[in-house]
Amino acid sequence: KSCTCKICNRKAEESDRHSNKLYPCGRLVRRHSFNGKIVQEGGNPPDEYDISAHSAKVPVTGFGRLKSNGCKFLRIDTRTKEEVIYELLVDDCGGKEFKPSLILSIYGGAKYFTMTEKLEKVIVQGIIYASTSASNQ
Repeated sequence: KSCTCKICNRKAEESDRHSNKLYPCGRLVRRHSFNGKIVQEGGNPPDEYDISAHSAKVPVTGFGRLKSNGCKFLRIDTRTKEEVIYELLVDDCGGKEFKPSLILSIYGGAKYFTMTEKLEKVIVQGIIYASTSASNQ
């Protein structure tokens, strides 16, 4: 399971869906994906975001394979227990004798920073180097 904000949902009024209004969770109105009943019907959003009161558990939908190279990816909640993640990874790889040789963990997103194309290439080359080094051990 993962969590999503339930202050606003996909059924928000059309005028709000296109606005640049930022909610206390840090997301724009149009970026909310929750489909259930929201916390406050017809009112203004709360001033502060409380994750226990303003979020709902939803099934993880961010998983699969990248089209470009076939690598597997998985988006999980930061509060997921390590044992659950370990079990998921080991089961997906075919058992304990086929453990993954490299796991990358990336937090955040592009909205928090910008980088030049040169810096992006250096980071990608570093990741490739780390992955090829890990597979040789």
